[in-house]
Amino acid sequence: MTTDYFILKDNCRRGLLKYLEKAFSAVPEFPDPVILDVGCGTGVPTLWLADKYSGSITAIDTDTLALDWLQRKAGSKNLSERLTTVNVSFFDFKSDPDNFDIILAEGFLNVVGFETGFPLVIRLLKRTGYFIIHDEFKDHEKKLEFIRNNNCSVADSFYLDENIWWNDYYKKLESEINKRADSDILKLFESDIKEIEYYKSDPSPFRSIYYIIRKE
Repeated sequence: MTTDYFILKDNCRRGLLKYLEKAFSAVPEFPDPVILDVGCGTGVPTLWLADKYSGSITAIDTDTLALDWLQRKAGSKNLSERLTTVNVSFFDFKSDPDNFDIILAEGFLNVVGFETGFPLVIRLLKRTGYFIIHDEFKDHEKKLEFIRNNNCSVADSFYLDENIWWNDYYKKLESEINKRADSDILKLFESDIKEIEYYKSDPSPFRSIYYIIRKE
């Protein structure tokens, strides 16, 4: 049942990959980059990165089941030698400073706080490396100033309105859940159903933004 859950969620999550691809269009070519994916979940963006780049990827998350699923997918794609998963909170993650060429954080700063998480992530990024952030659309000008004050520049940014989240994710997810609407499925998707209902009651918090950051 857990496998069915992850397959369904992954299929829906891929609807948002076109925006990740747009973000990475602002990143120059890197030969065999060293990449970190913070808060990778089941790794839909992680595997997209593995297809795009020939370097190594470290993917970290606190969800053991999600990481197990990511490892299974990586094995089926013969990516196990290039992809390392680490079951750890970012705050306990051990890494040398200036270690990564590219760091991706999809939603991580939204959880821990922009001003809390940003400096901690940036210290792991090599100079002239790129930090791709997907964050809630909030305090935009304040964040831009904070980025500049941390010796970084914004190579690009773009806004995703709340309709994108419905059209490219939640609409399909709701439809797929309804197709399988028995008591076991509803229990498995309980948190997702609550999230969809929250969206319907007030979609405005689902506005988001990508920042493509260069470390100077």
